[in-house]
Amino acid sequence: AVSPWILPEMLEGVWHTGLVVYGKEYYFGGDIYYDTPGETGFGTPRVAISMGTTLRQRDELHAFVVDELKPIFTREAYDAARNNCNHFTDRVSMYLLGKHIPEEVLRQPEIMLQTNLGRTLRPILTRVLGQYFVPKETSEEISINGVSFGPRSTYAKADFEAAAETR
Repeated sequence: AVSPWILPEMLEGVWHTGLVVYGKEYYFGGDIYYDTPGETGFGTPRVAISMGTTLRQRDELHAFVVDELKPIFTREAYDAARNNCNHFTDRVSMYLLGKHIPEEVLRQPEIMLQTNLGRTLRPILTRVLGQYFVPKETSEEISINGVSFGPRSTYAKADFEAAAETR
């Protein structure tokens, strides 16, 4: 492993994370998507950790994502160290299960930022992963009552709420 020579502590890797629930993998890659588990644009997972079972329903998760997470996890707000897929996965895990993802995953960006190389790569990774990541065609955006809210959508959440109020 190269990490002992360039990092202040040993890292197995710098991981992309997503959360598998309701038969789909939810993840942040500039925008928020869900897809077939293990078949996202980030490739096949090296490690899968069982986090537990939720009592929340899929519609509740989608409402949480649209109301709480979509304003925070955007292409413009993506930051490889401070607002990345691991932060998204942690927020979803806290909502669904009431517990954080493993600390060693959340700490990876901080460890990387302790090095000159990590600080140098941060803006490049932020741009590539936040602005240029293209999900697979099979990925879907979060929707409520069949209406999507995301970059491929023609609706904004406020438009949907206004339409729902006039019915």
